Formats: sequence, C-alpha cells, structure tokens
Amino acid sequence: MTGRGRPAPEQPPADAGDGWRVFSSMIAGMVFYGGAGWLVGHFTGISILFPLGMILGIVLSIVMIIFRYTRA
Repeated sequence: MTGRGRPAPEQPPADAGDGWRVFSSMIAGMVFYGGAGWLVGHFTGISILFPLGMILGIVLSIVMIIFRYTRA
C-alpha cells in the first residue's frame, strides 16, 4: 500500500521482455547474415549465399540465446 490507501502498482517481473528479446535477436541474425550473404552473392554471382547466410544467422542467434540464458 502507498501512503494514501491505494495499492502500489504491480511491477512486471524482471524477465517479462525476454520473449521479445529472443525474437528480435533471431530476426536480427537472419537479416544481418542474410543481407551479407545477399550482398556477397550479388557481386560474386553465387545465389546460394543468401539462404546460407540466413541459416547461419539463425544458428548463431540460437547459440547466442542459449549462451545468454543458460549461464548462471
């Protein structure tokens, strides 16, 4: 309770934004590495680099997320 008889507003838990943080990390990894793969593939003529970059980005994002949330 606060000083005037009203209940104190509830604070969200400290990990309330973790889902959005994980989602945005995965999207950012796909966009960054997919974009890098597209850019390199565009100039070299190797079209497979775009999907490979997206896959690499999602894998690295998952590894980063696992590392971030499993260490104590």
